[in-house]
Amino acid sequence: MTRKAIRGVMAMLAVGLAPASSMAEQAKAPTLELIGVTAIPHDTRFQGIAVGGLSGLDRLPGGSYLAISDDKGDGRPPRFYRLSIALDSRRHRMEVKVNAQILLRDAHGTPFPTDRSVVDPEAIRHAHGDHVYWSSEGTWNADPARRVQPAIYESDAAGRILRSFSLPATYLYVDNRTLGAVSNGVIEGLAVGPRGTVYAINEAPAYQDGATDGGSETVMRHRLTSFDPKSGKPLHQYMYEVPGGRYSVSELLAIDDRHFLSIERIVPFDAQKGVMARIVMSGITNRTTDILSCSALTSCPAVPMTRTVLLDLPERYQGIKIDNLEGMAWGPRLRDGRRTLIVEADDNFSKAEVSQFLAFTLSN
Repeated sequence: MTRKAIRGVMAMLAVGLAPASSMAEQAKAPTLELIGVTAIPHDTRFQGIAVGGLSGLDRLPGGSYLAISDDKGDGRPPRFYRLSIALDSRRHRMEVKVNAQILLRDAHGTPFPTDRSVVDPEAIRHAHGDHVYWSSEGTWNADPARRVQPAIYESDAAGRILRSFSLPATYLYVDNRTLGAVSNGVIEGLAVGPRGTVYAINEAPAYQDGATDGGSETVMRHRLTSFDPKSGKPLHQYMYEVPGGRYSVSELLAIDDRHFLSIERIVPFDAQKGVMARIVMSGITNRTTDILSCSALTSCPAVPMTRTVLLDLPERYQGIKIDNLEGMAWGPRLRDGRRTLIVEADDNFSKAEVSQFLAFTLSN
């Protein structure tokens, strides 16, 4: 995202440094308008492998896109894709095309196995040059010898892992009951700021941070962490609160180094009815507490990040069934100067769901 684009978005997000709860603040927040919808048909194949499980999306500097599949190696190789997305805002049309498939590989350059779960890819971002960052939820197992911890990796253009980041303890599996990360609920949100800082957020709160499966009145406490892109070590961590205990966080997108967009969606869901989701703008202020040294949020008083819900998506929105939204990227700027946002759904390789793409404009 260019500096000019950031200034344009920030002009719309001027309220982001204050708690976004008043009607006046919400009136100044950007609005999202749906301008395009499309999907990759179920069981579409590329190089003989089904295209699906798309859980992360990012736009490359040249205008093409990265998308990662959350295939764990259960019969199909963990992989990511290069896509092209054509958007005709006047006719409200979109077209998505798969152009390349890249197998994820270990540090030795060997593709991950397809007969067992080793990694669980969930998010992807462009790093630098032709490198990518991607996150894995790992694989929980009660047997420590068979347990694979969550991770953030940097890989080259061929998918080979070059290094991994140092994750805070609250993102790691411990007992899947009272301490540490929740199985299959770790790093689904990954972002890169304009200065290269890497950000991550957990899908579900760590066990020691309070409720992990609450009712509609429960406030869930997630952790958004910033990482030094050179050392891979955590710099700061902030509390991201989610009201409504049924919502989890499935994606994170940086506006700048203090403001973010995220996807929150309700799980589990009835795929036949659709998925309730929302797009949220959050912010780090001078009052927001750095919780990196806090081992349990239940015992650390903290000022959370600000938040404003930009768009509530019911199970059906403007006649469209909303699917399992898990990816989000900036789209092209329109001729009238408006910024666009592309949101992507994970079909879970199910006939009842689709690899859906939604395009929105941001305006105030």
